[in-house]
Amino acid sequence: MEDKKFNEHLAVAKLFFKSLLLDISEKEKIKLEAWKNSSQSNRAISNRIEDDKTIANDLLEIESLDVKAATQRIFSQTGMHYTVGASKKSPDVFSYRTFWKVAAACLILGFSSAVWLYLEKSKSLSNPLDKSLNAKIVPGVNKAILTLSDGSQVLLDSSTSGLIGTEGNTQVFMLNGKNLSYTATLNGAAAKPVYNTLTTPRGGQYQLTLPDGTAVWLNSASSITFPTSFDGADRVVKITGEAYFEVKSIKDQTIIGKKPFIVEVGTERITVLGTHFNINAYGDDYPVKTTLVEGSVKVSNDKGFVVIQPGEQTIFQHSTTAYKVIKPNLEEVLAWKNGKFIFSDASARSIMLQLSRWYDIDIVFESNLTGINFSGGLSRKDQIEKLIELLALDGRIKLSLKGRKLYVSRNE
Repeated sequence: MEDKKFNEHLAVAKLFFKSLLLDISEKEKIKLEAWKNSSQSNRAISNRIEDDKTIANDLLEIESLDVKAATQRIFSQTGMHYTVGASKKSPDVFSYRTFWKVAAACLILGFSSAVWLYLEKSKSLSNPLDKSLNAKIVPGVNKAILTLSDGSQVLLDSSTSGLIGTEGNTQVFMLNGKNLSYTATLNGAAAKPVYNTLTTPRGGQYQLTLPDGTAVWLNSASSITFPTSFDGADRVVKITGEAYFEVKSIKDQTIIGKKPFIVEVGTERITVLGTHFNINAYGDDYPVKTTLVEGSVKVSNDKGFVVIQPGEQTIFQHSTTAYKVIKPNLEEVLAWKNGKFIFSDASARSIMLQLSRWYDIDIVFESNLTGINFSGGLSRKDQIEKLIELLALDGRIKLSLKGRKLYVSRNE
């Protein structure tokens, strides 16, 4: 049954291709018209193939495919020949415009049609969205794992709400299914420091309010370790990955007093009194970048320090232990916190790593992508297929999504 349907659709495809090439006989025209008029769906398909405006939209879906090779295989199967870009004088050659209309016809006839079925059977078409192999891949959501002082873990998601427990002299609450909050009780200082760790997996993000009122946003594949009450001389937390902080102003800390807020990232220490800043410290995204939005921070290690002002970013080079200060695109730096992807001349590699963390997929780099950069913006709520299609449309890279692996290579 499948082979019969395959042959029927392939015959229709051949008639469409010959019609587009102006190389169709009267008998074949009659057959094609009969097919068009046999059902409303067939007529709709025909209208789409013959409508230039609709063709333009359909081309967006196939720009990332190796259509040239695919069409050549179709013509080989149908016994015809073509040469892209040649003169129109011969009936078996056609221009790029006709070539893309033919390619669009392949798509419009449907992925379940004989044309697509034939290409699938040949196993040689590189499709960046190989949906037959793909597990359902969705954008990230609010989810995290809270590791308590005794080592037990609590899974946090949108369904978690209310009092989670008491750690030392602090009560832990879940607010609105997305914000973890620590509130000190009136039982005095804890006998010894009690630490919790909040970890977001790939495909997750979370918000946290520390005991001093400092607000923290954690990006995907990140963590923060912190005391459940700030009873020492300093307020010290440790992070991995990426986090945005809105540190509670010192003048509002009537109970805690003038204690510096310190973020430890590996060998780095970011010291603040009251400020808003972002830290990007993914192990796969060297170097460490600290970006100041407002206030003032001092970034230091055992080799030295630098003080930055609002709108500035420190870049810590691990190889040289030196700091570089630049003025970055703040909208791009904070895009993740605001639910967006924003790329400003970003490298293909760094973009792929962001997609890996947010969509929980593995990236396989099949060639060197040095020198390939992109600019643009999308919502982090968009499906990954949309991003892949837009990147592939550029033409400089090939992408193939198979299961939860995205294969990326330079388009030579």
